[in-house]
Amino acid sequence: MNLKSFVNQVIYFCIGLLIIFFQILPLQTTPQTWSGPNVLLVFFAAIVTKRPEFTSSFLIASIFLIEDFFLMRPPGLMSSLTVLGFFFLKRKFQNQEVNSFLFGWGIVATYLTLILLGYYFISILLFIPSAGFRLSLIEIIVTLALYPIFSVLIGSLDKFESADTEKIIQR
Repeated sequence: MNLKSFVNQVIYFCIGLLIIFFQILPLQTTPQTWSGPNVLLVFFAAIVTKRPEFTSSFLIASIFLIEDFFLMRPPGLMSSLTVLGFFFLKRKFQNQEVNSFLFGWGIVATYLTLILLGYYFISILLFIPSAGFRLSLIEIIVTLALYPIFSVLIGSLDKFESADTEKIIQR
């Protein structure tokens, strides 16, 4: 692992901690009838698809394990499902140079849906208290709708970084 990869992983870890911090803020104390997106899952899905060389299984497992602890979920269930899903997603996008946006979104939607539904059904089978199926479906839909935004942002950072290095080389 080189220095650039290590720095990017530290930055992604800090952004992940910031996302977890905003998730646990008590902004509304009354129960909600809808579920928000899983922003951390979308953020790391965009990173795995756009910049797979800067992600590791240890980074993903550690940040999602920390999220499990802070959100008082069963430790390791969501993080293990996420590591498995992102491992296969990373293998899918690792060696491909050009992907159409709809193809990428479809594959990411499939894996995110499998992760979130897998978490729901495993928690039901193990008698772990969880949100209803309707709330889980709303979370999946809103999460999938948020993915293109993060994908464009992470992709634009990649273009910004390559343009920045070209300017440095020209000097």
